[in-house]
Amino acid sequence: MTRDAVSEFPELSRVFSGYLHEDLAAEYGGPDAALAAFRDDASPAEWHRFQREARRLAMLAADGSFDDLCALVQRLGSHWTPPSREALIALLTRAADMKPSSPT
Repeated sequence: MTRDAVSEFPELSRVFSGYLHEDLAAEYGGPDAALAAFRDDASPAEWHRFQREARRLAMLAADGSFDDLCALVQRLGSHWTPPSREALIALLTRAADMKPSSPT
């Protein structure tokens, strides 16, 4: 990635800083629940933008060093550190495949 991570992934940056924050474990229990909470809060357009960026980052995560990948996740505002490349790719893939919330 040659550009600034936030400008390349603006929706991920917004979601990561707002949901994968320092109180992640206490508030949501884990990253999957945090992303499900975002899905429940998001408009359909926000959710689709997030899914598109999550898919793109999951594909990019297969290359490069794991340390660089963790640094990118932090630059995007996350306080959650993925335990492995595979864990991050799996989280992004699960989120990208989640159905939007049903309107209430």
